[in-house]
Amino acid sequence: MYPSLILPWSPDPSGAEGQYRTAGLVKTKGTLFLVPPPNDVLRETFNAPPRPKTRMSSGAVALCKHFERGGASSEHGRHHPFWTLPTGSNEDKTNIASRILEDILAHAIWKNVMLLHHGVAVYEMRNGLGYGMRWTLDLEVKFPSEETDEKKDDLDKEWTVVRTTFRGCLEPIADLDHELPLPSQEKSHDKEDPVLETI
Repeated sequence: MYPSLILPWSPDPSGAEGQYRTAGLVKTKGTLFLVPPPNDVLRETFNAPPRPKTRMSSGAVALCKHFERGGASSEHGRHHPFWTLPTGSNEDKTNIASRILEDILAHAIWKNVMLLHHGVAVYEMRNGLGYGMRWTLDLEVKFPSEETDEKKDDLDKEWTVVRTTFRGCLEPIADLDHELPLPSQEKSHDKEDPVLETI
């Protein structure tokens, strides 16, 4: 079991760290103190087609692929403990995936922006069960300076998001449940949940 993925906040935080913490995000190894895109942008990229001629949303395409990888099977009738398999027409699949996105947005209790490598970060959010979604953030330095860029660590630079792309669905991290307190309102795929009752 991980002793903890969460790192303590700085005793004398920078302005960027303060804004990040106030926004309700967590700090782990590799965390970039960058406030993530608003939910409207996350929805837009999730619902956009992955390619111009694709008739399903990026989210629906990713969910269809992820459903099979997660141990479930549409062919053999094995249900996934959390994800719902999008079925029906392309429009139906897109609508189902969109409802699941709304459920994740509403119940996310773990939000983190992490730097992958120079100019690219990921933003992930998870619910109390550990399931979640991830977006890639393409970045540019706010105030580029050759001298500053060479001396500063990437985590200390001021970045701005120039492009957001939906990447896919997330399974729980092994033994992370002790760091994901389950809120009382967390029902996820309960039949009583009005959001998912229509899926």
